[in-house]
Amino acid sequence: MPSPQGPLLPRRRLGAELKRLRGSRTLDEVFAETLISTSKLSRLENGQGVPQLRDIRDLIAHYEADRATADRLRRLAADGRRQAWWREYSDVLSESVDVFLDYESGASVIRIFSPMVLPGVLQTEAYASRLYKILRPELTRDEVDKFVQVRLRRQQILQGSDADTTRLMAVIDEAAIRRTMALGDGDARAQLLHLREISRRRNVSIRVLPLDAGLHAGVMGIFTVFEFADDIDRDVVSVETHSGDRYLEEQSSVRAYLRRFDSVSHEALDETESRDLLTGFIDALPDPEDHK
Repeated sequence: MPSPQGPLLPRRRLGAELKRLRGSRTLDEVFAETLISTSKLSRLENGQGVPQLRDIRDLIAHYEADRATADRLRRLAADGRRQAWWREYSDVLSESVDVFLDYESGASVIRIFSPMVLPGVLQTEAYASRLYKILRPELTRDEVDKFVQVRLRRQQILQGSDADTTRLMAVIDEAAIRRTMALGDGDARAQLLHLREISRRRNVSIRVLPLDAGLHAGVMGIFTVFEFADDIDRDVVSVETHSGDRYLEEQSSVRAYLRRFDSVSHEALDETESRDLLTGFIDALPDPEDHK
């Protein structure tokens, strides 16, 4: 069964553990004892490639890992071999999107600033479909359907028990809310109702940056900060560009984008005020029940 999380983070955690266990030994010294090539050892320690269970077994024996560490290494190796659910859409997803989904599925906290469109993880089927048809007019209907299915399935990270549910903090420019109205009365109403309803979840914070905020720290565009619960994982920033997502892992860059997020959050309406604004837009649309 496909995994709800991608293999990237388990591979990185496995690599960090293996590097810690190697200590002061050189890769050549480990190769001499295990016959695992230095290139393969290097890839394993850098979280690259599919870990082979036989190699992990041999390294556990060579490093004389205790039982708890050995169990953790085997579990990480197994998780690093699994195929995530979105691999069934590999015919349409780029490598950049694959990496984004890996980070998104493993993050404990996600911070998003979105100035022009609603974040993908908050979109309805109608909104996502319309957006792809506009942004990617070359796509076939079947390809659009696949992209939309991915967007809808991504929303599962916001569901579940408090212990394992991702926390989402989104700041959305009012311009993105207003553009939603162009969907047409029925679809716009459904999207705004969905946004308001999901904002009531304990693990979701949606705040609207009003137009009268003027110039602000988010004018450069959409970005996402992924925070991870495991100390081994370093937080990552995804910056969306016309040529694809850029991933920033230097902690100075991450801190800079966290400051930027804090700045736009400070300018945004609070959660209750944001829901009230959404309600105002919803009330301005015709209620389909009135026409029955």
